[in-house]
Amino acid sequence: MKCPNCSGTLYYDIALKKLKCQSCGTVSDVKDYEEDTSASEDIIEGARLYTCKNCGAELISANDEAVSFCTYCGSQQLLQSQMSGVKRPKYIIPFSVTKDQCKKIYEKEVSSKVFVPKEFKDPDFIERFRPFFIPYWMYRVSFRQDPLRFKGHKTYTAGGYDYFEDYDVSVKLDESAYGVPYDASRNFDDAIAEHIAPFSRKYLRNYQPGYLAGMYADSPNVDADVYEKEVLEKASHMAVEKMKASLGNIELELPVRKKKLQEFLMAKKEGADTLYLPVWFLTWKKDDRVAYAVVNGQSGKIHIDLPADMSMFTKYTAIGAGLLFVLLTLFVSVTSRFVIWFAALLVYLVGIRYHQELKQIRNRENHVFDKGYLLSDGKELPMSEKKRDRLRKRAASYNGNVAAILMGSGLAFCFLIFAVAGEMYDFLVSQQGAIVLTFIILVLETVRFFKQIAAARYLKNKRSLFICFLGLASIVYAFAVASAEPVQDWWYYLGALICLMAASAMSIDLILRYNETSTRPLPSFYERKGGNDRA
Repeated sequence: MKCPNCSGTLYYDIALKKLKCQSCGTVSDVKDYEEDTSASEDIIEGARLYTCKNCGAELISANDEAVSFCTYCGSQQLLQSQMSGVKRPKYIIPFSVTKDQCKKIYEKEVSSKVFVPKEFKDPDFIERFRPFFIPYWMYRVSFRQDPLRFKGHKTYTAGGYDYFEDYDVSVKLDESAYGVPYDASRNFDDAIAEHIAPFSRKYLRNYQPGYLAGMYADSPNVDADVYEKEVLEKASHMAVEKMKASLGNIELELPVRKKKLQEFLMAKKEGADTLYLPVWFLTWKKDDRVAYAVVNGQSGKIHIDLPADMSMFTKYTAIGAGLLFVLLTLFVSVTSRFVIWFAALLVYLVGIRYHQELKQIRNRENHVFDKGYLLSDGKELPMSEKKRDRLRKRAASYNGNVAAILMGSGLAFCFLIFAVAGEMYDFLVSQQGAIVLTFIILVLETVRFFKQIAAARYLKNKRSLFICFLGLASIVYAFAVASAEPVQDWWYYLGALICLMAASAMSIDLILRYNETSTRPLPSFYERKGGNDRA
């Protein structure tokens, strides 16, 4: 559809929530938009060719594009093969966050990040945010219709007395749950979708093509059955939460296991409709890898892939090492025995973060948290779906923050003892202390070494095996030196130097590995042009 006033190109103005002409500024209602820009299409040798309805140019489209733009005249083309049948959206949530608002959200998020590449804070780079509509499946789930009967309990205190009450509860569930969404795009990582969720359903609208004017959009390319297990779990959880809210503070005796709960509720997937959700995309590219900044176009919630700049990391690491050296020189009488176990401890601490990165790379390369990855490609992965499912369950039950808090508290306690207890200080700088502490560190490192090997076996790049072995070997050498009790100090300093070299190699590979986990293979989102990038 062209502008009714000057025949110029219309685009959806987010702030006005109306269509606006790029040339004369005429404003129109979205419902007045006529879908007359459907391009004629043909498939030749696997490529989708289409003819621009405005100027007649022949163009090539990415396989997943539902909306494309003519590179000659700039007019928007709706590709009907990607917008018909089940692929045609039934609902849409229009953009609420403007591009200026999106940029401010992003700038606030990266302003405190020290190690990111300098391009991330470049105004010209930030200007490249693009508005996308990502396809989601909106599932319908039905439940049993006969009243549910089960036991309930309530405990409370009143007038200085504790009360315990038992109830026979009878509840009738709603006929169905509607609005359980999962992204239907293979290009859009499920982990990112989870990070920027939720989208508020109060902004849900019946699909009208005018909302796509000037925007980019893809079509669904993940089968709706892929997420059936997760949909039933989420719908059952939603039904129980709604039921609990209606009953007040009564504790319900319901099945604990997810499968048993679904059977009790008789949860069943009835179908799914296509839904378009708004997302702002910013893509940083280096070689054949990209990093995303993704902003929820309705709520403004943000996710950023943050690779580290190696030069910045080296600079601040050198500054940190210098400060540590000054502190140790001023406040600690360092002995060669202290140096060797402290260097071994440094290897172990660096290895903790290194192990975490290995697991993240394993999960990313094997699409552990991205069930939308096509099953045909999934067959080429070294990890089985059964193993991926076990890792997903383990991640859902593990709280890494607890481990970090416990470790940090333990280190703080050790330093406190180190500062106030003279006898402990004497032990830390003694020969016996060097032997005992390097042995403890060796045991811990050996346990983690085998865990690292278990993670590294699923990686495409096997250099981590050498790095893990180097860390273990350096601590073995430190323990051997401490146990041999040589008279000459240079043996201890040599052992400390080997440990520091291992820690340095691990740190460098850690950054390289981190950049792998914070970037992704080049997707079709990168080379999209022609839309209203000023939205």
